[in-house]
Amino acid sequence: MISVCIPIYNYVAYPLVRSLSTEIDQLGAQDRFEIVCIDDHSSDEFRSRNKGIEDLAACHFLNDNIGRAQIRNLFLEKTKGEWLLFLDNDSVVPERFLLNYEEAICGKVGVIVGGRVYDPHCDDQQHHLRYLYGSRIESRSVEKRRNNPYKSFMTNNFMVRRTVLEKIHFDPRLANYGHEDTLFGYRLEEHNIPILHIDNPVVNGYVETNKEFLQKTNEGIESLVFIYGFMQDDMRFCQSVRLLDTYAKLRRLGLLRVVYNFFERCRESMEFHFENGKGVSLHQFSFYKLGLFIEKIKLNGIMELGTHAPRLL
Repeated sequence: MISVCIPIYNYVAYPLVRSLSTEIDQLGAQDRFEIVCIDDHSSDEFRSRNKGIEDLAACHFLNDNIGRAQIRNLFLEKTKGEWLLFLDNDSVVPERFLLNYEEAICGKVGVIVGGRVYDPHCDDQQHHLRYLYGSRIESRSVEKRRNNPYKSFMTNNFMVRRTVLEKIHFDPRLANYGHEDTLFGYRLEEHNIPILHIDNPVVNGYVETNKEFLQKTNEGIESLVFIYGFMQDDMRFCQSVRLLDTYAKLRRLGLLRVVYNFFERCRESMEFHFENGKGVSLHQFSFYKLGLFIEKIKLNGIMELGTHAPRLL
């Protein structure tokens, strides 16, 4: 059995659940699939708007928000399938979506990743930064994903064997948005878990405004700084994450202060362009994230590689 797992937080997930339920009915496969939703303490408004889900799927409501990592681990307790198929609550699924996953199960494969795409109709000025980043960075062809299977792992649309998730949990320390997939993908590689990428993408249904995406980027960098705090001694991990690898190289060359001072001078201008969706460059956005990372390392006073005093800039 495949258990379709949908964590829900402040989003109307009923259309997604309805689409999945319709495919199961068309396949006559109620014995091969189940849909399980866990609501991570959404507001009363969204719980009300999602009320119809309870007629289509098993639905559990949490009294407290436990975050993106813990809620995925919780599905182990709430499901019964040999495979757990995780979907973000804003996903839009294509035809044959569940069947494609079922047909991809083979041999010793422990994880199957379907991919994501973005609707080009979402590319307007107010959403341009998110659309550009999503379509250029996150939306990779199956061929490109197979070239770097672990680095290409994403949590928005993947299926994992129950025995694998029981062995490699999502790190419960990661309560906030960002990089739980980075760490989980690295753990999969560490344990030599075979991962298969297939051409079965979902459409990213909600595209944040430029301002919203800047806020989420800030939260993601905070999560990466938190991960760096307990993973900095693992050189393989740091080298596998481009931003961490760049940071380490600049630190060795003594260039962090130079880069950060330039970031401070350009920050206001960059954020103005990002928010307005004009003249946006992904290279510029990468530099912006590097500057944020250096700043948050400084603010958090993270000690470097076992030293007894912070080496920041």
